[in-house]
Amino acid sequence: MYILYIPFLLGSIPLAFGQTTAQFQPKPGVFPATGDDTIAGGIFCIPLSDLSKYDANTPPSATGTESPKAPGAVTSGSGPYPAAMLTDAGLPKHTIYAPKTPPANVSLPFLSWANGACMTDGSQYRNFLTEIASYGYVIAADGPPTGSTGGQSKVQDSRDSIDWAMKGGAAKYGQIDTTKIASAGHSCGGLEAMSVAYHDTRVKLMILFDIAIFQDEKRYLLQELKSPVAWFVGGPKDMGYINSEKDYGLLPTGLPAYWASLDTGHLGTYAATNGGKFGKAAVAYLEWQFRGNTTAQAICQDAKAPGSLVSDNWNVTYKNWA
Repeated sequence: MYILYIPFLLGSIPLAFGQTTAQFQPKPGVFPATGDDTIAGGIFCIPLSDLSKYDANTPPSATGTESPKAPGAVTSGSGPYPAAMLTDAGLPKHTIYAPKTPPANVSLPFLSWANGACMTDGSQYRNFLTEIASYGYVIAADGPPTGSTGGQSKVQDSRDSIDWAMKGGAAKYGQIDTTKIASAGHSCGGLEAMSVAYHDTRVKLMILFDIAIFQDEKRYLLQELKSPVAWFVGGPKDMGYINSEKDYGLLPTGLPAYWASLDTGHLGTYAATNGGKFGKAAVAYLEWQFRGNTTAQAICQDAKAPGSLVSDNWNVTYKNWA
């Protein structure tokens, strides 16, 4: 692997799963009111001291046949609305990704994004998030784009961005549809996204990249999830692979779920040009879910459709979708 690519995520991985003492203690039948916790990533995450119990066979540095060999070029995305990475005085602890020019007569869904390692560097996933934004989305990533502030994000950081959008803070970027809000994130950030969506009815989709619940004793909390869940993971070398299979099987009866795996290991393809195959998959899933795009739906569900995820070497399964 090209040496400059590794620090994109791996340099932060030792901090990926929070501080050392969790406030929430899981016990069947005990459901906290919110997903907040004293550790980064919220109630679905684990303390850093516990990480070695779970990742011995799936180290974050492992790569696969689909892993990029080098970082990709920075672009404005491949979508119809060229996008940019921005800062906003109204949300100074975040980085905004949005179309450069507000699209006319197009409503824009909103995404809160939490980074790998729950790091506070909003530029960490620039290629990937710019790609999504170029299809008509506004995204607020935890942390400013100037690098990590030295701390880790908490559930409230993602919630702050949702509050900001709900109060009209994102209106300068276009017509924001606050009925279409997703929480998403990679690694520790994915568990933060799940913790944000827990008991927050404003969140209509949760999307977890390369991660799922580590602790079996916390899986009972899945029964409280109300919004569709999607996992995009990096194959058997990814620490999120086996755990996402477990979580997928334990969701509430009837809850829509989508699971896709590509052989990349934990690092995905986020730093590739336009986010690589993870960028394409994320856009297709969002276009299907939030815009009812039948072509995007076919890409996600139909192995024989032109440009399907299966034709891109994803292993896909889903349930409770029409």
